[in-house]
Amino acid sequence: MKGSNAKQNKALNLRLALSQIVALGPISRVEIARNTNLTKQTITNMVETLLEHDLVSEVGIKKAEGAGKPSKMLCFNEKAAYSIAIRIMENELFVGMFKLNGDCINSLTTLFSPNELVSKATYLVNTLVNIENIDSSKVLAVGLAMQDSNNFALDAHKVAKETQIALAESLNLPVALESTASACAAYQMLFGEAQTLQSFVYVHIGNRVESSVVYNRDILLGQNGLTGALGDIFVTPETDNDTGELGRLNDFSSLNSLKAALNIDNQKHDDFLASLTADNKLLESWVNRAEEPMRIAIHTIESIFNSQTIILGGDINEWLLDTLIKRLRPYIPSIAQYGERQVIRLIKTPEVSQITQKGIATLPLYAALGFENHHILYCPTALQATPLQALIYALDA
Repeated sequence: MKGSNAKQNKALNLRLALSQIVALGPISRVEIARNTNLTKQTITNMVETLLEHDLVSEVGIKKAEGAGKPSKMLCFNEKAAYSIAIRIMENELFVGMFKLNGDCINSLTTLFSPNELVSKATYLVNTLVNIENIDSSKVLAVGLAMQDSNNFALDAHKVAKETQIALAESLNLPVALESTASACAAYQMLFGEAQTLQSFVYVHIGNRVESSVVYNRDILLGQNGLTGALGDIFVTPETDNDTGELGRLNDFSSLNSLKAALNIDNQKHDDFLASLTADNKLLESWVNRAEEPMRIAIHTIESIFNSQTIILGGDINEWLLDTLIKRLRPYIPSIAQYGERQVIRLIKTPEVSQITQKGIATLPLYAALGFENHHILYCPTALQATPLQALIYALDA
């Protein structure tokens, strides 16, 4: 994205400069100006504002090429504020306190019933703030993702939006809502494997298989804001004996299919992850069934989007993801294998067991880095914005 040197575009330029520092830092003012087509004076003004709010820091000197002056390097200050991550998986609630770069400080989990979700989430957030002795004004916002296997996509989305509003009003904090896959994609763009990529598809193996399509560093949205239901694609001509429907990716490669294969019901997520080991012989049969449908899904993504790469993650552990990826090779030939490639066709996300929480925790920052991202943010009616919230969300302080 390019900036504008017009005075009225100060807010746009501020976010543009910050996004450059977050994704590419350490970076100099000169490099930011070059990347954004903004004047050096405009960048200097933006950086001074960011320095005043402690969002960036100067970390060293870079020697200039030729006879130019050395440049002070700029880095994002992940300790400028805190973000809260709230994840809802069926009847399990995860709440964590994070630095702005997705590093976890502390977290709590509990089970809940629908009528106590907001009250329990509010209690856990306040508990974490007290445990860590954090000034509540230093909490920037909340990231939220919900996983609902029982409702159709649109119904689940409506429930998530209602929950977003209820949590924001209860906590008196802005709340940024995204799908699990899109939250992970946001993290990958800001701090992960996609910092320098323009296009990629993030595939998330959850109770359903989700995806997030990123083009020109924007997460693409579909009708009603819904997209990425990769698990609903047909991957086999076989039909279900009960419904007569063709086999979908969810039937083979989702966590729901894995839990069915392991005969697991209502197990806490941490206990579920602990059970995914090489000693569990039932996992072999699941991988055998999951590998070919996933290969077909990857081929479909490559054929339709031909993005720079596909990043694969999920609510599974390192061992099982490694095992599945090894079985996906060789990939089905597609358009993606032709021409010069700067990135391999499939990337495994590192720290897979933490990627979802990291993604949700970075949603407050992601929402701030572009006006096109503001649609994921809801601000409570009684919010008295802190100076930092006012700055990066363009709110009235």
